[in-house]
Amino acid sequence: MSAPPTNCPRCGAPTVPGDRLCFSCGQVLSDQPRTEPAARASEEDFTLPAAPAATPGPAAEERRGDIDSAGTVRPPWEDRARFGFWLALWLTWRDSVFRPVDFFRKLPPRTGLGPAIGYIMLLSGVALAFNIYWDTVRTVIAGGAEGGVLVTLFSGLLLLVFGGAFILAIYLGLLFVMVGLLHLGCMVAGAGRRGYEATFRATAYAAGPAAFAIFPFFGPLIGMIWGTVLLYIAVREVQRTTNGRTVLAFVVPLVAVTAFFMFLGILAALILATTDLDTAV
Repeated sequence: MSAPPTNCPRCGAPTVPGDRLCFSCGQVLSDQPRTEPAARASEEDFTLPAAPAATPGPAAEERRGDIDSAGTVRPPWEDRARFGFWLALWLTWRDSVFRPVDFFRKLPPRTGLGPAIGYIMLLSGVALAFNIYWDTVRTVIAGGAEGGVLVTLFSGLLLLVFGGAFILAIYLGLLFVMVGLLHLGCMVAGAGRRGYEATFRATAYAAGPAAFAIFPFFGPLIGMIWGTVLLYIAVREVQRTTNGRTVLAFVVPLVAVTAFFMFLGILAALILATTDLDTAV
């Protein structure tokens, strides 16, 4: 006889017997219902099974702390009332960029898209501003300022002020589409059980390396490379999946998009060939 269905003691969502985590809110499940909600990351209140009379070492305590806090600790950016704007931004950026495994393992999958959108749009705006700035500086240094240095700098400022909002609006729309394709890959790979919102939050909080655009020349390149690595780690940890499934989740949309554009190219070639034949006749 199968085990009766259960519900998450934290959010009430249905759970599958044997699951260790609630795939809705990230609550750690156990055989007995908890009397209190899961607390922040703790490394002191649990001991992994050990040999009789053996004292658990620091590694065992740290591992249990990771399990207890998995998917339950909101990033400081989502608790700005407590940390303040700048400290919350700094702590979230630092931990997501330099401690990605721990950060994304503890990131709740479903606490809203608003803060995540604000975070990625803020960093994207910073990256856009510095890209325009450094392009303007390079133009001036290379002697390409045909109307003078002041005119070139003023043109860059106008592009930033008036074009920046338009560019970011388009980027936000494309972001939802790109995350949708990535989540489709996750579903095909069997790695999307925590939903589209979890994939979007992982993508948004993996945008930290965009800030490397403040450095000229190699800054954007470093940001792009490290951002790709972070996105891989983020999807793997937030969706609680394996390396193989994560790789497949990235490959599927890439293959699909490539095949789509190949199809468009072949279709365009056939149309042109048909037009040429009609013209010849």
